[in-house]
Amino acid sequence: MPLTDLPMMDVGLLVVRFFLGTFFIAHGYGKLKEKESMAKWLNLIGYKPGILWTWVLIITEFFGGLFVLFGIGTRLFASLMTVVMVLGVYHRRIVKRLNFVEGWEVNYMTLASTILLILVGAGMISLDYYLGIS
Repeated sequence: MPLTDLPMMDVGLLVVRFFLGTFFIAHGYGKLKEKESMAKWLNLIGYKPGILWTWVLIITEFFGGLFVLFGIGTRLFASLMTVVMVLGVYHRRIVKRLNFVEGWEVNYMTLASTILLILVGAGMISLDYYLGIS
């Protein structure tokens, strides 16, 4: 089906999935590359055992980003990403006491995309759609 025949909602969802997926892939890759230092930091801030939570973040961010990018398991991974972003807002706003534009605005705006994908799904331009998961 040519792109011009698709509803713009589905094209828009593809754009959201592209940006959200690549955002999370980039963040998850750093954690995948530096597992040990990430685990130490998570232990330090109270997420114990740090290595467990490191792998939760790697699965959610790196692999979840890939899945969202291709539109498979979109609602599941968007849900996990939402939890990560809520914890990010909590940590930056409550624990670190940062103002909105000092560090948690990205988490806040990312929540809009994850919640959109939870509510609407991946759209027709996705593996979810072609596999009948949506």
